[in-house]
Amino acid sequence: MIKKSYNRILEISDDHKQITLPDSRYYRRNGEFYPSITYVLQAYPKGKYFEDWLKKVGYSAEWIVKKAAEEGTEVHEMIEEYFEGKELKYLNDNGHPRMAPHVWQMFLRFVDFWETYKPTLVETEVSLFSDVLQVAGTCDLVCEIEIDGKMERWVIDFKTSNHLQTTYDLQGAVYAQCYEECYGMKVDRVGVLW
Repeated sequence: MIKKSYNRILEISDDHKQITLPDSRYYRRNGEFYPSITYVLQAYPKGKYFEDWLKKVGYSAEWIVKKAAEEGTEVHEMIEEYFEGKELKYLNDNGHPRMAPHVWQMFLRFVDFWETYKPTLVETEVSLFSDVLQVAGTCDLVCEIEIDGKMERWVIDFKTSNHLQTTYDLQGAVYAQCYEECYGMKVDRVGVLW
Protein backbone atom coordinates (compact mmCIF):
# COMPACT_ATOMS: atom_id res chain seq x y z
CA MET A 1 0.00 0.00 0.00
CA ILE A 2 1.42 3.36 -0.99
CA LYS A 3 0.91 6.09 1.59
CA LYS A 4 0.22 9.47 0.05
CA SER A 5 0.74 12.79 1.73
CA TYR A 6 0.75 15.93 -0.37
CA ASN A 7 1.71 18.71 2.03
CA ARG A 8 2.69 21.25 -0.55
CA ILE A 9 4.61 23.77 1.54
CA LEU A 10 4.21 26.70 -0.84
CA GLU A 11 0.43 26.33 -0.74
CA ILE A 12 0.24 27.43 2.89
CA SER A 13 0.79 30.96 1.64
CA ASP A 14 -2.13 32.87 0.12
CA ASP A 15 0.13 34.20 -2.61
CA HIS A 16 1.97 30.95 -3.47
CA LYS A 17 2.90 30.55 -7.08
CA GLN A 18 5.46 28.85 -9.30
CA ILE A 19 6.61 31.23 -12.03
CA THR A 20 8.24 29.61 -15.06
CA LEU A 21 9.96 31.78 -17.64
CA PRO A 22 11.69 30.55 -20.83
CA ASP A 23 15.08 30.34 -19.13
CA SER A 24 14.34 30.36 -15.39
CA ARG A 25 11.88 29.48 -12.64
CA TYR A 26 10.93 31.27 -9.43
CA TYR A 27 8.66 30.51 -6.51
CA ARG A 28 6.64 33.16 -4.67
CA ARG A 29 5.65 32.63 -1.06
CA ASN A 30 4.53 35.24 1.48
CA GLY A 31 5.58 38.07 -0.80
CA GLU A 32 9.11 36.72 -1.24
CA PHE A 33 10.53 35.45 -4.54
CA TYR A 34 12.98 32.56 -4.49
CA PRO A 35 14.88 31.38 -7.57
CA SER A 36 14.61 27.66 -8.25
CA ILE A 37 17.49 25.49 -7.12
CA THR A 38 18.03 24.14 -10.64
CA TYR A 39 18.12 27.68 -12.05
CA VAL A 40 20.79 28.70 -9.54
CA LEU A 41 22.82 25.56 -10.26
CA GLN A 42 22.89 26.37 -13.99
CA ALA A 43 25.76 28.72 -13.17
CA TYR A 44 27.80 25.82 -11.72
CA PRO A 45 30.21 24.13 -14.17
CA LYS A 46 28.70 20.93 -15.58
CA GLY A 47 32.01 19.10 -15.82
CA LYS A 48 34.22 17.48 -18.42
CA TYR A 49 31.62 15.02 -19.78
CA PHE A 50 29.20 17.83 -20.56
CA GLU A 51 31.88 20.03 -22.15
CA ASP A 52 33.11 17.13 -24.31
CA TRP A 53 29.56 16.29 -25.32
CA LEU A 54 28.84 19.91 -26.23
CA LYS A 55 31.90 20.03 -28.49
CA LYS A 56 30.88 16.75 -30.12
CA VAL A 57 27.24 17.62 -30.93
CA GLY A 58 27.67 21.32 -31.65
CA TYR A 59 24.57 23.01 -33.02
CA SER A 60 22.40 19.95 -32.30
CA ALA A 61 22.85 20.44 -28.55
CA GLU A 62 19.74 22.60 -28.10
CA TRP A 63 17.47 20.06 -29.83
CA ILE A 64 19.03 17.12 -27.92
CA VAL A 65 18.64 18.89 -24.57
CA LYS A 66 15.00 19.76 -25.35
CA LYS A 67 14.21 16.16 -26.34
CA ALA A 68 15.95 14.79 -23.24
CA ALA A 69 13.96 17.19 -21.04
CA GLU A 70 10.70 16.04 -22.65
CA GLU A 71 11.63 12.40 -22.03
CA GLY A 72 12.57 13.17 -18.43
CA THR A 73 9.19 14.83 -17.94
CA GLU A 74 7.49 11.79 -19.46
CA VAL A 75 9.27 9.47 -16.99
CA HIS A 76 8.37 11.75 -14.06
CA GLU A 77 4.71 11.76 -15.14
CA MET A 78 4.71 7.96 -15.40
CA ILE A 79 6.10 7.71 -11.86
CA GLU A 80 3.35 10.06 -10.63
CA GLU A 81 0.74 7.82 -12.31
CA TYR A 82 2.36 4.79 -10.67
CA PHE A 83 2.00 6.48 -7.27
CA GLU A 84 -1.64 7.22 -8.08
CA GLY A 85 -2.20 3.49 -8.66
CA LYS A 86 -2.84 3.82 -12.38
CA GLU A 87 -2.04 0.90 -14.65
CA LEU A 88 0.74 1.73 -17.07
CA LYS A 89 1.29 -0.24 -20.24
CA TYR A 90 4.00 -0.08 -22.85
CA LEU A 91 1.69 -0.99 -25.72
CA ASN A 92 -1.58 0.74 -26.63
CA ASP A 93 -4.77 -1.13 -27.59
CA ASN A 94 -3.51 -1.49 -31.18
CA GLY A 95 -0.24 -3.08 -30.06
CA HIS A 96 1.91 -0.02 -30.75
CA PRO A 97 4.35 1.45 -28.23
CA ARG A 98 3.03 4.41 -26.24
CA MET A 99 6.54 5.79 -25.81
CA ALA A 100 10.13 5.22 -26.87
CA PRO A 101 11.57 1.94 -25.52
CA HIS A 102 14.31 3.71 -23.55
CA VAL A 103 11.70 5.89 -21.79
CA TRP A 104 9.80 2.75 -20.75
CA GLN A 105 13.08 1.20 -19.55
CA MET A 106 13.82 4.26 -17.39
CA PHE A 107 10.38 3.93 -15.81
CA LEU A 108 10.95 0.21 -15.20
CA ARG A 109 14.20 1.04 -13.40
CA PHE A 110 12.17 3.16 -11.01
CA VAL A 111 9.66 0.30 -10.50
CA ASP A 112 12.56 -2.07 -9.83
CA PHE A 113 13.93 0.34 -7.19
CA TRP A 114 10.49 0.74 -5.59
CA GLU A 115 9.73 -2.97 -5.46
CA THR A 116 13.23 -3.94 -4.29
CA TYR A 117 13.61 -1.45 -1.42
CA LYS A 118 9.89 -1.03 -0.60
CA PRO A 119 10.09 2.58 0.61
CA THR A 120 7.30 4.30 2.46
CA LEU A 121 6.15 7.31 0.48
CA VAL A 122 6.23 10.54 2.46
CA GLU A 123 6.01 13.14 -0.32
CA THR A 124 6.22 13.27 -4.07
CA GLU A 125 6.68 16.39 -6.19
CA VAL A 126 6.80 18.51 -3.04
CA SER A 127 7.57 22.22 -3.27
CA LEU A 128 10.20 23.27 -0.75
CA PHE A 129 11.93 26.51 0.16
CA SER A 130 14.79 27.79 2.27
CA ASP A 131 14.79 31.19 3.92
CA VAL A 132 18.44 30.62 4.85
CA LEU A 133 19.62 29.85 1.31
CA GLN A 134 16.87 31.94 -0.35
CA VAL A 135 16.00 29.29 -2.93
CA ALA A 136 13.06 27.00 -3.63
CA GLY A 137 12.39 23.90 -5.67
CA THR A 138 10.28 20.85 -6.27
CA CYS A 139 11.71 17.64 -4.87
CA ASP A 140 10.80 14.44 -6.72
CA LEU A 141 10.55 12.10 -3.74
CA VAL A 142 10.75 12.06 0.03
CA CYS A 143 10.48 8.55 1.42
CA GLU A 144 11.56 6.33 4.27
CA ILE A 145 13.64 3.22 3.64
CA GLU A 146 14.50 0.63 6.25
CA ILE A 147 18.25 0.12 6.48
CA ASP A 148 19.70 -2.25 9.06
CA GLY A 149 16.40 -2.29 10.97
CA LYS A 150 16.15 1.53 11.15
CA MET A 151 13.82 3.73 9.10
CA GLU A 152 15.77 6.49 7.39
CA ARG A 153 14.27 9.53 5.68
CA TRP A 154 15.56 10.03 2.13
CA VAL A 155 15.32 12.94 -0.28
CA ILE A 156 15.62 11.50 -3.79
CA ASP A 157 15.72 13.24 -7.14
CA PHE A 158 15.05 11.36 -10.38
CA LYS A 159 17.53 11.83 -13.21
CA THR A 160 17.33 10.50 -16.76
CA SER A 161 20.54 12.06 -18.10
CA ASN A 162 23.36 10.07 -19.68
CA HIS A 163 25.90 11.13 -17.04
CA LEU A 164 25.69 12.04 -13.37
CA GLN A 165 26.73 15.62 -12.77
CA THR A 166 28.21 17.14 -9.62
CA THR A 167 25.30 19.57 -9.49
CA TYR A 168 23.00 16.63 -8.66
CA ASP A 169 24.74 16.20 -5.30
CA LEU A 170 24.38 19.92 -4.62
CA GLN A 171 20.73 19.88 -5.63
CA GLY A 172 20.01 16.99 -3.25
CA ALA A 173 21.84 18.71 -0.39
CA VAL A 174 19.83 21.89 -0.92
CA TYR A 175 16.55 19.91 -1.03
CA ALA A 176 17.53 18.30 2.28
CA GLN A 177 18.20 21.73 3.81
CA CYS A 178 14.87 23.00 2.47
CA TYR A 179 12.99 19.97 3.78
CA GLU A 180 14.49 20.36 7.24
CA GLU A 181 13.56 24.06 7.30
CA CYS A 182 10.02 23.42 6.05
CA TYR A 183 9.17 20.42 8.19
CA GLY A 184 11.61 20.59 11.09
CA MET A 185 12.56 16.95 10.42
CA LYS A 186 16.05 15.66 9.74
CA VAL A 187 16.87 14.09 6.38
CA ASP A 188 19.09 11.06 6.92
CA ARG A 189 20.20 10.52 3.34
CA VAL A 190 20.13 12.17 -0.05
CA GLY A 191 20.07 10.20 -3.28
CA VAL A 192 19.78 10.35 -7.02
CA LEU A 193 17.75 7.68 -8.74
CA TRP A 194 19.41 7.49 -12.13
